[in-house]
Amino acid sequence: MNKSGKEKFLYRRSKNSQVKIQRGLNQENFLTNIALKSIFLKNFHQLHNAKFVPFAGYEMPINYKNGIINEHLRVRNQAGIFDVSHMGQILIPLTQDNIKSLEKFIPLNINNISSNKCHYSFILNSNGGILDDIMLSKITYIKNEYIYIVYNSSRKSVLEEIFKKTVRNYEIIENRCLIAIQGPESFASLKEILNLSQNMNFLNIYVIQYNVSDIIISRSGYTGEDGFELSIINKHAEEFLTKLLQKNIILCGLGCRDSLRVEAGLSLYGNEINENISPIQAGLSWAIDKTRLIDNSLNCSSILTEQLNSPKSIKKIGLIPVNKTMLRANMPLCNEAKKEIGYITSGCYSPILKCSIGIGYINKISNMSEVIFVKVRDKFEELKIEKIPFIKKNYKKGDVND
Repeated sequence: MNKSGKEKFLYRRSKNSQVKIQRGLNQENFLTNIALKSIFLKNFHQLHNAKFVPFAGYEMPINYKNGIINEHLRVRNQAGIFDVSHMGQILIPLTQDNIKSLEKFIPLNINNISSNKCHYSFILNSNGGILDDIMLSKITYIKNEYIYIVYNSSRKSVLEEIFKKTVRNYEIIENRCLIAIQGPESFASLKEILNLSQNMNFLNIYVIQYNVSDIIISRSGYTGEDGFELSIINKHAEEFLTKLLQKNIILCGLGCRDSLRVEAGLSLYGNEINENISPIQAGLSWAIDKTRLIDNSLNCSSILTEQLNSPKSIKKIGLIPVNKTMLRANMPLCNEAKKEIGYITSGCYSPILKCSIGIGYINKISNMSEVIFVKVRDKFEELKIEKIPFIKKNYKKGDVND
């Protein structure tokens, strides 16, 4: 996207190309030439036969002894546990000065959003590009009101520098684990441990008492299933996970978390979204409070308004190969004339559909009735365009369109 706000289509080409794509999950998040950090419960995961990989600067479990496919199916049919403690968490005092600062780059009306409700949103640059996607909530913690934000581990240094320059008296949370319990049986398992209310709906968030301390718990997640994310004090986390494992829930790694995400058609930073793509280009305009577009305090309101009122130049689509081709991020998409018209952002094997699936961008001017191909080395494999999500989402009341 250029500074005028006009959309510029980005897709994968060789190093000598004039057009480039910012690399995503399958490249930069797995770089190994940096010193890796360990999550607090690394030893616990080692005792449970975790296989570790470098991810966004951390050593993270990619799967356990059951394997990625079994973990994936367990989440879809029962429940699984994910340790996502590599993600960033921050508490910002709910003051008008802090709200004013945050609203310069977050397209929400923070004063008007409900307390105890999670909101999917973005940190935007001055061109409308996504510096990160976030979950933002207003909560009461130790009798004070805060803005609680969860953000991506790969964007910690970028966002924390922004917070340092713009908000006051904030606390970057480093003494808590972030645990996700996902799947249709997640509520039943947690209810016995935490005495949860049946009335806790999708995207509700509360601070509840646990073990002479507290847990920040939301009914949310990134798998397309009903589930919960819990921010729990480090010293209580292992005991809590041990109790969950006794409920016949299994540990799951990043491998199935990604395949669950792709089946649900959810965007991942570095793949479907990056600082060169706006929420509108990414098909995420539903997450923008449109009243902020007439408010010049949002740093990119005029650019986003222009994009909303103009024909889109790119379109996000779902893809399934006609044959048994495995779809991977950054594979080029071509039309019948074998001309590149887009690229794959995410690809994986779907244990539910029992085939490879992918998400990608194509030029909006492309003929949607035209046959699309993926270029695999020197071959062109035919694809079918599918609606996103690939599977029905299973949230508890309410939904999020992606």
